[in-house]
Amino acid sequence: MKNTIKISMIIIAGTLGIISCSSDDDNGLDTQKPVIVLNEPQNDAELHFGEIMHLNAEFSDNVGLASYKIEIHSAGDGHIHKNGEEEEWFYAESHPITGSPQNYTADKEIPIPLEINGEPIHEGHYHVGIYLVDTSGNEQQLFTEVEIHAPH
Repeated sequence: MKNTIKISMIIIAGTLGIISCSSDDDNGLDTQKPVIVLNEPQNDAELHFGEIMHLNAEFSDNVGLASYKIEIHSAGDGHIHKNGEEEEWFYAESHPITGSPQNYTADKEIPIPLEINGEPIHEGHYHVGIYLVDTSGNEQQLFTEVEIHAPH
């Protein structure tokens, strides 16, 4: 009797394993996140207001790429130790990736303004963020930090 129960349990476990594996294959769900390789700017790069930030990133996915977003914002904690007012620079742009390719290169020149609304811009650490979405809705994010200062 004990052997019959053991054999039955092994058969049931094996059947459940086969069903569970085959249902994953039949659904064909893409759960793999896309990949971001940021070539420029390098982490801790020093940039200056009034210059161009060169952004170069390579994107890849096992199925297809759908869109990406670039966001740049101050990494400071919001307090400033200078006389007068300063503005924190914020930049964002989104782009669809047409044709759902598996590989795509984003090569952008982003102007860094000298001032915002006639006010100087807060110098210091800024985060450069890239958000990438594949055709299945999987998202990957990558951040690097740069220093932005007044021109020499």
